[in-house]
Amino acid sequence: MIAALVRSEYRKIVSTRGWWGLLIPVVLLSLLINAFGGLIGSFADAASGGEVALPLLLASLAYTLALTASFAAVSGAVGAAGEFRHGTITTTYLTAPGRGPVLVAKMLTAGAVGVVYALGATAFGLIGGLVGQGDSPFPAIGSLLSVVGIGVAVCALWSAIGVALASALANQVGVLVTLLVYVLLGELLLSLLLGASESGPVQQITAYLPVNAGEVALYELPAIAIAGPPVGRDVAGAVAGVTGPLPWWISLLVLAAWAVAAAAVAWWATARRDIT
Repeated sequence: MIAALVRSEYRKIVSTRGWWGLLIPVVLLSLLINAFGGLIGSFADAASGGEVALPLLLASLAYTLALTASFAAVSGAVGAAGEFRHGTITTTYLTAPGRGPVLVAKMLTAGAVGVVYALGATAFGLIGGLVGQGDSPFPAIGSLLSVVGIGVAVCALWSAIGVALASALANQVGVLVTLLVYVLLGELLLSLLLGASESGPVQQITAYLPVNAGEVALYELPAIAIAGPPVGRDVAGAVAGVTGPLPWWISLLVLAAWAVAAAAVAWWATARRDIT
């Protein structure tokens, strides 16, 4: 049942230009950002006479994947909200065994698109980074694969969150405005407000916000590679604007919990909505 719905959602995605239209800026940004990261790393290596090899390419790749997650969320939101905008969601619901399976299929398919975005950003980012860094040392393969794996998970989860938000709001413009305002500005302001509190527990809430959780998960390993284990996590938290950052795997679980919560809200909203 779910497999058939996933195939149907896959056909909907590949029959439109939206998914690869958003992939273009992802790969272009990845090329530029990682070329710059590799170039700075090569300058640091040359200035130290080869004694200091900072894995800045690893850090720039993590930053690229954090940006890619925003594109993945937009892709998921646009794809799901488009059905409500054009009225095709009525046919989708009438031909499916239930609204819950439709939501699951949409989130799974959008998550796969998020994986494609992450892998595309990684591939072109490495090309840009290699061009920029010249003969400087390449990041350790283990650390590189770990960052890429985390980035794949973050992008997939944000794609699924985009679908859930679109299904809950059922308005393409509304979900795009809500998503972009929150991701680009809203959580930053909320983090600043919570971080300015004199209460430690209130400050700790910043680690449990969705954008912050994804960024800390991505930034921790590069920060540890650059600054060392004792302060690496704190550096990652400072870059993400988080007080008391959690370990990367817990941060990833926090983001997954947000995806589950968004799915629950979407299920509740779609179950009560008139399909016409």
